[in-house]
Amino acid sequence: MKKTIALAVVLLAASGVACTNKEGETEAAVFLTVDITQQPGFVDVSVPAPVQIDTITLASHLKDSTASDPQHFQDVSIDNYTVTFRRTDGGTVVPPMQSFGGGVLVPSGGTATLSNYPVMYASTLSGPPFDQLFPFNGGVDRETGKSEIDTAFDLTFYGHTVSGQRVQSQTASGILIFRYGGAAAAGARPRK
Repeated sequence: MKKTIALAVVLLAASGVACTNKEGETEAAVFLTVDITQQPGFVDVSVPAPVQIDTITLASHLKDSTASDPQHFQDVSIDNYTVTFRRTDGGTVVPPMQSFGGGVLVPSGGTATLSNYPVMYASTLSGPPFDQLFPFNGGVDRETGKSEIDTAFDLTFYGHTVSGQRVQSQTASGILIFRYGGAAAAGARPRK
């Protein structure tokens, strides 16, 4: 009897791990979508400045489209967001995950527009793999032989509703291509 109950508990827990319903992953009555517009595209690693997205729109959607939230208990306070990177040029070395504070309130069923939110710290541009693009390091990525590093990034927001339920946004993706601005003048090898 005890083994049967223990097996039922294990099977029930395992069935929750395979959930594919992204909106159902949190207990909140809302879910967030992320829209990235006007991505920076090309980034000059010789300019020590954070990489920012001009406009990010967070939209809150009620899971039950017939429901309403007149008391705003399902407004979402964004606590933080993370950015992870993937190489799209065949290389494998990526910058570390970046994490930033949130500081925005998304009304339930509404939107919040974020302007110039960073996706990469300025100090990250002088570390691996971007440091290889500087002329004194050869000016080319050792893995690909190119004078640029092509990446995709994944952006996810985390927060909680006013009533205290956790919320995780859907993940949005974008592209960033990193180059050294003075590469041609510095005599770096041309892109293959």
